[in-house]
Amino acid sequence: MDIGWLMFGFFIFVTMIFLIIAFLLPEWVGITGKRAQEILKEQQGDGPSSLPDASSTEPKQSPTKQ
Repeated sequence: MDIGWLMFGFFIFVTMIFLIIAFLLPEWVGITGKRAQEILKEQQGDGPSSLPDASSTEPKQSPTKQ
């Protein structure tokens, strides 16, 4: 058997294993699966409008009546 065919067969075998793992366990190969997308949605919350302005260095004070 020629070494080229042997290498080609090994390549096909490894590719098939990768595709099976990518389909069954996408996070293992760096693909964002359904679970990771759910976690991202939970972490995002309402968005940046709910956070205080981080660029301001002055403390926020409420106006006082005198």
